[in-house]
Amino acid sequence: MKNYLGLIIAVEEYNDSKKISKVKFANNDAKKFRDSLISLGCKKSNLELLDGTKTTKTTIENKIRNLSRTAKSYDTMILYYAGHGFFVEGVNKISCVDTELDSLETSTISITSIISQLEKSESTRVIVFLDCCHSGIKFSEIERSPISYFSTDDLKYNYRDAEHLIVFASCKSDEKSQADMEYKHGVWSYFLIQALQGNAKDIYTENLLFSDQLQKYLKHHTSKRVKFITPEKKNQTPVKFGKETDEKFIVADLTKVFESRKIEAKAKGFKFKEAVFSYSEEDYVRKLPGFKVGNKTPKIIDDYHESWIQKIAKELIREELDDVTELLRRILKLKLKDFQETIIENGYGQLSTVYFDYVVGVTQSETSADEYVLKRSIENFKNSDTIGSEEFNNAFEKDFDTLTLKMDKDIDIEDLINHIEDIGNPDIIVVDYSTSDLSKCTVEISGFEGSIHFEVDEIQIMVNKNTSPKNLVASFQNVYKELGSRGYLKLT
Repeated sequence: MKNYLGLIIAVEEYNDSKKISKVKFANNDAKKFRDSLISLGCKKSNLELLDGTKTTKTTIENKIRNLSRTAKSYDTMILYYAGHGFFVEGVNKISCVDTELDSLETSTISITSIISQLEKSESTRVIVFLDCCHSGIKFSEIERSPISYFSTDDLKYNYRDAEHLIVFASCKSDEKSQADMEYKHGVWSYFLIQALQGNAKDIYTENLLFSDQLQKYLKHHTSKRVKFITPEKKNQTPVKFGKETDEKFIVADLTKVFESRKIEAKAKGFKFKEAVFSYSEEDYVRKLPGFKVGNKTPKIIDDYHESWIQKIAKELIREELDDVTELLRRILKLKLKDFQETIIENGYGQLSTVYFDYVVGVTQSETSADEYVLKRSIENFKNSDTIGSEEFNNAFEKDFDTLTLKMDKDIDIEDLINHIEDIGNPDIIVVDYSTSDLSKCTVEISGFEGSIHFEVDEIQIMVNKNTSPKNLVASFQNVYKELGSRGYLKLT
């Protein structure tokens, strides 16, 4: 899909708004159509979106001309249009933002001229998608009606012998293209987007979407949906015309989408022994509630001073566990019977519930003798469903920055390092390690605001901003998917 060049046009509102009605959801259709192509692997820079005030007659004509000149023989050209269509003086036209009802002949663009321009290109593959009505005079909020006749039948005749050109249109000449108030799309465009996103069952062959299967899908589902949403049980029959080599061709390759879904499913089903959510912060020893007048702040980092810090931190730990107890009673509605045990000793505190354990630990800082480290964590989950529950995440909405996963089986760290280095693109993914200890490494991925630390028996995800347990899990799944998309699926 890298060699797809596209111009995507949405004309939702018109300067002549008193005479030409709004085309409901045209902008949304165009944006989601473009997003679908990008998800298939098309380069965003190759898919130009024209909407709003940019969709003037001059701009559209210039952009089509540039698209045709740019495309090479190996490129596939895509033109998508959502807006009003007209049949003026025997010619099929599309409208522009500056189209005027009183001068349609000069303020619209002939579809014949558009396709003729595209055919001048070196490209031998041209696909046009038209979501515009083909008949009718009156407008309504849910109909994309033109002001005068728009004939797909004439287009089918004019381009019956066109080489390597196919046009998908949203309805027949005597029908109107409907908008769907529930889906917030044109009905036909909605199903087109669903097909491109891989959400249409049983129409793909080896991950490929062929033109004949796409048309069957659009025709069946558009017609069915329009009858369902219109009180009058209106007809809308999508049409396809042009000429296809071997009676069909590949509209899209969805391999990337389906592979991504497989990776995502694996990430959601990722197996591990234990999950621990944690966060650490440092502060001055003198701020501990047990620090008394006359006490001296430590000058040395050693076991003696750490033991003393843990002793005077006892009240801090107690207050922490009491606050969490109140939080769990208020948000998770826990009762006395749901609390199993509370332990406070030697700089350590644990609040055990029927769902998980909340643990607090205090140690001396490893870098500053006069500071302590307070680590909070939730671990020993009795039921993994707790992690995704709304109540649990509301209780700990912005409490943690680290997720540690204890693994069921060992990770081959050397294999992971070799794989990342073989990718050879530090702008996307980079790995840091020491050759003296290949039992661990740290990975950074472009776009991920944090780091991933791998050890033989655990994975640690660290983000740059405190968040909820659910978001930390989502961060891990994104990391897993990114590694999977780079060919590494050996974590399970």
